[in-house]
Amino acid sequence: MGMKQIQCDGVSLSYERGKEALQGITFSMESGTNLGLIGPIGSGKTTLLRILAGILEADGRIEMAASEPAGYMPASGGLINELTVRENLDIWCRAFHTSKTEFDMLLKILGISRIIDQKTGTLSSGLKKLVLFACTVVGKSPVILLDEPFVHLDIESCMKVQKVITEYLAESTVIISSHNLEYLAGITDSLLILKTGSQIFHGTPEQLRQQYSKDAEKDLKELYLEAVKVSDYGNGRREGEM
Repeated sequence: MGMKQIQCDGVSLSYERGKEALQGITFSMESGTNLGLIGPIGSGKTTLLRILAGILEADGRIEMAASEPAGYMPASGGLINELTVRENLDIWCRAFHTSKTEFDMLLKILGISRIIDQKTGTLSSGLKKLVLFACTVVGKSPVILLDEPFVHLDIESCMKVQKVITEYLAESTVIISSHNLEYLAGITDSLLILKTGSQIFHGTPEQLRQQYSKDAEKDLKELYLEAVKVSDYGNGRREGEM
């Protein structure tokens, strides 16, 4: 067993009027591992990421081994549209004390070096997503939190993002929230499934298969849908715990 980078015990958050956004989320991650965070819209995925990023306060215990802040990529926003891509990147370079050479290498991997001098506000949603992704990961923070990194991207760009996660961020602990489950397969060591703020599964993809299906042909999306379906009937166990 490696060193625990993230430990969450009973993490809960209630909004005004007592509405529960998260209820008793419990999981841990070892350094250098990747977790896929999945669930229906409104299940609490973004809320959990914002808590881990230190943006929201919650009840329960959260421990991170790293002293520096996590790198957090929101699902939207995060860039200054009036500045060029280069000027946006310079801000992040200074924040992460990262060399320009490091950024240039990352832009080349993502295939967006050509847009370096364009105003960010003129870019397509997909190019903005790639720029924001580059800004978030360039510092190689010990913990990286990615909210829907594959949205608005074509297949080729999604594969480039996967490559950065598995190779460039090989030593970081990464949580990836995504509805594009096909892109999580092969890059995640474990899965955390949320539904209406509750945790219905945490474990490896293989444990998900063992718990919810005997069919070896079912892909990750089919297994996820089966887990959510079972939870509708009150039979979903919360853990496939490792």
